[in-house]
Amino acid sequence: MVNSLSHLDALTAVVRFTEQQESAYSALIHFAQDKVVYTLTREDLAYVLQRVLSLDIAIDELELWAGLLEIRGDIDHRQIEGALYALANPEQMGSLTLEKVRTLQTLIE
Repeated sequence: MVNSLSHLDALTAVVRFTEQQESAYSALIHFAQDKVVYTLTREDLAYVLQRVLSLDIAIDELELWAGLLEIRGDIDHRQIEGALYALANPEQMGSLTLEKVRTLQTLIE
């Protein structure tokens, strides 16, 4: 199967947990990370946190998601750098719970 997602479309699918997320991971392997293609916003994070609170996305997936976005060179995450760090490093920030997600959501709004 040929993957026809553009670099931006693949990043958007991963950031937003769309139905194309699985194929997006495969597509991202083929794109360089030497320039920013996607700017992660507070709105993106609020959207994902709301989906976690709605039990649409598991907390474990949120942790993996944050870790991935934090290390990608093609994503500018400066707007939410502290929040991503907290989500990606529960051993330093304490384990993730729905209450912590709710608190984080309140803080970024």
